[in-house]
Amino acid sequence: MVHSGRYRAVRMIVIVIPAFDEATKLVELLPALPDHVGQEAVRVVVVDDGSTDTTRDVARSHGAHVIVLSPNQGKGAALRAGLDAIAAWPATCVALMDADGQHDPCDLPTLVAPVLAGECDIACGSRYLEDDARRHTPLNRYLVRRAAVGWLRRRPGVSVTDPFSGYRCLAPQVARTWVPQGDRYEAELEMLFDAVRNGWVLREVPVARIY
Repeated sequence: MVHSGRYRAVRMIVIVIPAFDEATKLVELLPALPDHVGQEAVRVVVVDDGSTDTTRDVARSHGAHVIVLSPNQGKGAALRAGLDAIAAWPATCVALMDADGQHDPCDLPTLVAPVLAGECDIACGSRYLEDDARRHTPLNRYLVRRAAVGWLRRRPGVSVTDPFSGYRCLAPQVARTWVPQGDRYEAELEMLFDAVRNGWVLREVPVARIY
């Protein structure tokens, strides 16, 4: 992963990672992130959401730009803080990634590719696009996902296979204008409805299923 410092006006992919007490996972995740995707430099922002462990220290030691919230405010609030902090950065796209190890850094090039190519405004990583079987998905999560997918399909313009995936990529105009209203875990669903409301083109891409 590239060390942060002061960012110059270069083309870059920015990754925003909300984190709450994820020091142990970040030790594994941050070194696994690529320095570049193609010609795009990768910059990482970790939003330490009121952690009581060494999350912020681990993030800084791996060169991430760190934003600290206190006390804990929730994933939606952390995403707002992260997106607001990078609003003026020269990002060619902004990836959103969870800190708990369920998102594979190897999938990053696949995730950002359609946004960088101008094919969509939001790319959503789907763990079920190519294989809808339950396999090693915890039963409660699998059932909730199936129910949510069925419910969303009855809403005009919203049809996805993995509505709760936090592994997403936003075009610059979306990253600058999208503001999650909820403070907790409703952000992923909010984005889907906001995409329809704003006419943003959304595409799902396959990513690894890790629990």
